Amino acid sequence: MSDHIPLEIQLEIIKKLPIKPLIQFRSVSKPWKSTNDSSDFIADYTCSSAQLQHLLLISYGNPSSEKIYVSIVDDDTFPQNLVSPTHVPASVNLLRDSIVVGTSHGLVCLFGYYGNLGEFKCRTGTAMSVLWNPLIRKSVAIHVPDVDWLGGPAFGFGVCPATSDPKIVKINDTPTHKKMKGVTCSSRWQVEVFSLSSRVWRSSLGSFPCNLVEFDWPHSQVSVDRFIYWFGVQKLAGGTEFRLIISFDLSSEEFGEIYLPDELALHDPMQLFLCKRSDSLAVLKKIIKRQQYEVWIPENGVSKSFMKLFTVNMPNEFVHTTSLPLEFRRNGELMMAISDDTDDSEDLVVYEPLSEHINDLGIKGRCDSLVVSSYTESIILLDQ
Repeated sequence: MSDHIPLEIQLEIIKKLPIKPLIQFRSVSKPWKSTNDSSDFIADYTCSSAQLQHLLLISYGNPSSEKIYVSIVDDDTFPQNLVSPTHVPASVNLLRDSIVVGTSHGLVCLFGYYGNLGEFKCRTGTAMSVLWNPLIRKSVAIHVPDVDWLGGPAFGFGVCPATSDPKIVKINDTPTHKKMKGVTCSSRWQVEVFSLSSRVWRSSLGSFPCNLVEFDWPHSQVSVDRFIYWFGVQKLAGGTEFRLIISFDLSSEEFGEIYLPDELALHDPMQLFLCKRSDSLAVLKKIIKRQQYEVWIPENGVSKSFMKLFTVNMPNEFVHTTSLPLEFRRNGELMMAISDDTDDSEDLVVYEPLSEHINDLGIKGRCDSLVVSSYTESIILLDQ
């Protein structure tokens, strides 16, 4: 083939391959491997390939406290295509008290620490973040400096679509603010950005939204396109707190604010959830008395005008259980964790909006351990 077809055309053909044969064909020749492992090819393939599958990464704790990760293709065969646990690299297995920060362009970002549990199981050791591509079994461990274990920080993760460069955002409440009142907004928040291309943490120059009181615990974030989103809290003149959404542009590294309607902004913050649905931002509002979830989305992409899309009505058999929304499937079905008082575990279920039926997926984890993250295949980290 190489004797008759120019390398440039060969590479254009390779770009149209699914990921698994693409990786296999790297061993055909040194030029193919060298080119396929280049950052330019990885970025081009990530942006242009139409062969990429959508997947769900499910993590949960078993009775022995071990964390298990299962990757499932999110297509028409779901949930019949449940597979065995996926290979987990040592950099992920070594993490203690790990959380999934977010997913973007085939990567999963986790945060935890390396080291043993301290006295009373307090967080000690070296704070670490791990970027992991489960499909190609590549990972990168990153030291996270200046971490206040008690008060944060808020984390964000996303891959810049223009450059395919993974970025981690760390937002700390400054020590000055904790000791003094009246600190200006510009000096209250300390924002640092890590990009994989540079391998360094640097202070962000983007202006931070003013009057922000705090990030809502547990600092959950959503990455959509080139933006990372968090819930934030501001105060009205009379002291009333309201919720809004803080955005971070991965390209310009500028912050922005998205204001919510009163039905959401003044709702109990413990019953609001930030999600991604069909490549769009979504807010879930839980109404405990009626055992319902209202699903709200921006009317025109990302705007200040939200509309209620549909309501999740919990069937009668789940009225006396505790539910927690986890992730939307590609087709718009909502995945949830359901638990009751009979044991210290929870079941993974999926809600079908059209039939209003709930299907149990047969996955059970320790209470508060189930996490579901959706992502699209990519070859980012192939050059690592």
